[in-house]
Amino acid sequence: MTKNRVIIYEESGADPRADVLAVGNHHGRTRVRALAEPAQLEPLVAELVGEGVDRIELCGAFGAVWHARARRAASGRAEVGAIYYGFESLTGVASYKQRFEAGEVLSEAFLIVHEGADPGKDRVVRERDGGGRTTLVAVPDETSAAEVAARLAAELQLIELYGGPGPESAAPVIEAVDAAVPVGVTAWAAAFPAGRGRG
Repeated sequence: MTKNRVIIYEESGADPRADVLAVGNHHGRTRVRALAEPAQLEPLVAELVGEGVDRIELCGAFGAVWHARARRAASGRAEVGAIYYGFESLTGVASYKQRFEAGEVLSEAFLIVHEGADPGKDRVVRERDGGGRTTLVAVPDETSAAEVAARLAAELQLIELYGGPGPESAAPVIEAVDAAVPVGVTAWAAAFPAGRGRG
């Protein structure tokens, strides 16, 4: 079981040393950090691993190149995963990216599975100056994640699910929003050492 986890995403003007959301109980600790720019990722990962963080998850906006860099920065001392999107969400996430780059006002939610979390209390809403918001909600399990996703879906253009073991944890959330919102899920590359491929 993960004892000490950090989720990282990008937000204009953010302080990478400040926790945006923190959930802690006897199951472990989950924190969310925001970076002002991707160049801050590798130093932050190295710092977090040095502090004893054993699992890091990256927002889908970082992509595979930054995922690989973060894994190298972790030097095998922590698992590093990143949000990716399944085929059912590709059209929606491509639309989100295009609209974001065009400056549209958009809102997204990060649903974070942390056993024992209370979604009514373990929640932060980050309003952006130009409009739109990022809602972070810690949930105790995938069933609760699906319930929260269903309630929020009408207000969102994107959902990312953190803390699950893989696609089986995302399925209830994807089904709950009925493909109306793209849903990303953390993918792990622990099967391959950092910096190495299959062959």
